[in-house]
Amino acid sequence: MTFVVFPAYNEEQVIRPTLLALAEAMRGRAFRAVLVDDGSTDRTVAEAERAAAERGDSLPLTVLRHEGNRGLGAGLTTGIGWCLDQAHDDDVIVTLDADGTHPPTLIPALATALDQGHDLAIASRYRPGAEVHGVPGYRRALSDVGRLVFRVLYPIPGARDYTCCFRAYRASLLRRARLLYGETLTTARGFEAVMDLLLRLGPLGVRVGEVGFVLHYDARVGRSKMKVLRTVRSTLGLLARRRIERVFRYRPAQVRGRLAAAEAAARAGRSPGSMADVRTAGHGSAPDTLQAKSRPSA
Repeated sequence: MTFVVFPAYNEEQVIRPTLLALAEAMRGRAFRAVLVDDGSTDRTVAEAERAAAERGDSLPLTVLRHEGNRGLGAGLTTGIGWCLDQAHDDDVIVTLDADGTHPPTLIPALATALDQGHDLAIASRYRPGAEVHGVPGYRRALSDVGRLVFRVLYPIPGARDYTCCFRAYRASLLRRARLLYGETLTTARGFEAVMDLLLRLGPLGVRVGEVGFVLHYDARVGRSKMKVLRTVRSTLGLLARRRIERVFRYRPAQVRGRLAAAEAAARAGRSPGSMADVRTAGHGSAPDTLQAKSRPSA
């Protein structure tokens, strides 16, 4: 089973065609689309449900809703947490942007990379076959410089693209990460949460594979919601914290000990809990709609 997580905020113009493209790309494969609506004020959910109604059983959809806009970090946390509560260890959890810039047609190739022995497969802009269209020059320069900084200060074997949200994870990897970090798997609120999630997987010895992809940033509708300077400042601070933590708190022996203790606690019935605390808000043949409860920010 493949769970496909779309964190979304005000994406009414693109979410329906994006979900329809997903249904076509995953034809013949067991999957579920998981839309995390981060307090949208437009028709994002209605358009997603319209796509599901059009495709019927070929587009299974669950909608998780935040009462207010809590940021990409909360969207990823809610979506991944809900999927882990449903998934088996060998299932796949995919995350990608809901704005139409990440082609769902690449998901089978990412899943194949997992089948080749990787825990995580990244859609990369720095591998053969990759192309980037429509990204402003200054944004490309920031990405290139950021990639070099990450690879020097926090190298993860196999990873070249630290900032792309389009990834496929083996559920067992994220489950181990949840055991290790609990509800602090990522504490970042904004777009830096994408990098944070990868950094948190580093101490687990994650095996990373990458697949080159064609990014059509010119296909997105509307302006980017990322505040560039704020994201750069937050990312640099985050990188420094995670670097220090990896040296002093998450050395290999420490990680093994923490995981063993967490697994023992889980077997004793003291589970660290899921990252997504949700309650059912609707039933029936329509897409599942769940309300995600707010948690205090870290």
